[in-house]
Amino acid sequence: MPTDQLHHTGVLVSDIDRAAAFYLDALDGHWLFKPAVNRGEAARAVFGGTEDCAFAFCYIGFRSGAVELIQFLDGAPEFARDPQRGPLPHFGVVVDDVAETTARVERAGGRRLWDEPVSWGGATVMYVADVDGNAIELFDVPLEEIVERTIEMFPESRP
Repeated sequence: MPTDQLHHTGVLVSDIDRAAAFYLDALDGHWLFKPAVNRGEAARAVFGGTEDCAFAFCYIGFRSGAVELIQFLDGAPEFARDPQRGPLPHFGVVVDDVAETTARVERAGGRRLWDEPVSWGGATVMYVADVDGNAIELFDVPLEEIVERTIEMFPESRP
């Protein structure tokens, strides 16, 4: 069976309630399921960590796909103790208005990673960060249009 769509992206957060409020407000998300807690051996089987590993997780949905917010409560694995933040890794979302969404991100406690949105072959693109510094790339056109515009700009990239 071929891949249909990106299902969800997992994002490490320091406060799941604060992060959920950000995604619900800044990106017009909606609850798919509210925070649940996975503990002990079942939690270690997912991410590793110590014997007392516990994490809260939830899904915030969009028009398609979702973001899974994950907050370690106890026994976090090494990678989660001092996460590195920057423009990579990141995930991209399509929004109706990049400038307005950037303003909403800032009002909700996030920040700009670029000074201003840029044009990518006529599409508007902007990097922002959520309340934990996780990078999000905003687009005002669907993936297929970004691919077409990128190939026009870089013809050697055509598959």
